[in-house]
Amino acid sequence: MAMAKSAVISLTIMALFGASVAATTYTVGDNAGWTTQGKVDYYSWVDGKEFKVGDTLVFKYNNAMHDVHEVTEADYVACNAKASIKHHISGSDAITLNAPGIYYFICGIPGHCQAGQRLRIEVESDGSPGASPSAAPGQSPTTSSTSSGGSASTVPPGGGSGSTPPSSSSALLPYSLDTFLAAPGMLAVLLAGFA
Repeated sequence: MAMAKSAVISLTIMALFGASVAATTYTVGDNAGWTTQGKVDYYSWVDGKEFKVGDTLVFKYNNAMHDVHEVTEADYVACNAKASIKHHISGSDAITLNAPGIYYFICGIPGHCQAGQRLRIEVESDGSPGASPSAAPGQSPTTSSTSSGGSASTVPPGGGSGSTPPSSSSALLPYSLDTFLAAPGMLAVLLAGFA
């Protein structure tokens, strides 16, 4: 009986959070990648895609000819890579979208952004209890990235050194979904409380 109860609870929790846990990995520019060759239209590439918190953008490019800068809205409009929030140079950069809001990316090689090698995406909340609010206008939301060095980094909104913890006001769970995803054993602890 206790095992059946645990199984029902486990399935219920997985059903409730299953849609928000599933993240999508997008290769920017699809087969063409991040480039100025072939006249890739990154505005069209975004059309029809629904970016959610937890999704990952993969920028694939020749790092001798291109790079990726995460920038503010003002720097995106001006094609200015000098004050970027984060600079990626591996040629295969995986950038996880950690907060809802608008993200801006440009190539910092002179003339490339002006030629259309820039990307603006809007990330929707995943609906989980620990989802962060949007960044203020003109700021880029928090991202994590793994480059050739294999290290992950987090950039707070606006590129500053301080960060505001995500809001979590769920009356049902004392922890956010991110806590359970970061430490799978926490789910077992929660379920053990029902057994």
